Amino acid sequence: MKTFRNIFLILPVLALAGLVSCVGEPEKPAAPDTDLKANITIADLIDRFGKISYTDLDSAWFIEGVVVGNDIAGNIYKKIYLQDKTAGIDIEIEMTNNHHKYPIGQRLVISLKGLAMGLYGGQPQIAGQGNDVVQRLYEPECDEHFFRKGYASAANMPQPIPLTINDINFRPNRYVGMLVRIDSVHFEDVGLTFATAGDAGNGSNRNILDKNNNSLVCRNSTYALFANDTIPDGYGSVVGILGIYNGTPQFYFRDKNDIIGFDESVQENINR
Repeated sequence: MKTFRNIFLILPVLALAGLVSCVGEPEKPAAPDTDLKANITIADLIDRFGKISYTDLDSAWFIEGVVVGNDIAGNIYKKIYLQDKTAGIDIEIEMTNNHHKYPIGQRLVISLKGLAMGLYGGQPQIAGQGNDVVQRLYEPECDEHFFRKGYASAANMPQPIPLTINDINFRPNRYVGMLVRIDSVHFEDVGLTFATAGDAGNGSNRNILDKNNNSLVCRNSTYALFANDTIPDGYGSVVGILGIYNGTPQFYFRDKNDIIGFDESVQENINR
């Protein structure tokens, strides 16, 4: 009898296992999508309003692009950068850890009606409407205006625009808000940390130089994950977002992976 009792106990377990195997894995939710499409490029938007200190955006305009910069390493603060085939733009949002919701490689359509555009240090920004000053968008406002198309993907990402420091200094406004790459450069402040606590504005300027000693400011937040890392010697490449502040171009790393190479000393390279 004991044997039969065990068989009767096992049968329901086997039946349940069979039921689970029939049901299988739960289906993944559908990727976010929207039928909305851009009816103005970022470049056209900047051409219209990029020299005006503040303007309300009350027309039914839509821009579409890919998130190329966010706060993933703490060096970009309360903003994302959106880039299409024509230009890039700074979008101000009152969210920390915004890289969770708007990861790099996320395609977005943004409804501009009810938002505003302004300048900070000469750099165009999209944000919320205020009293002649743009206001960062809170998450519920982002949900009303930002529409995701699919999931974030490396396949969505534009290739960084290859530039020289001279290219940037000659046309600093042309590439603001865009993902760029500069090759064959070295750091001026070798041996220092990328940022020093207590510096004005919670950030430090560290210059990169080319072989002709043309320079470009790298602006590093004291809250960046790599702030206390030591600046390397040698020549290499840098990738990041280009900004501008009061006429001076500034370069922002998204994370430390944007610092490539720098595996031989500057002096060894110069002596070749």
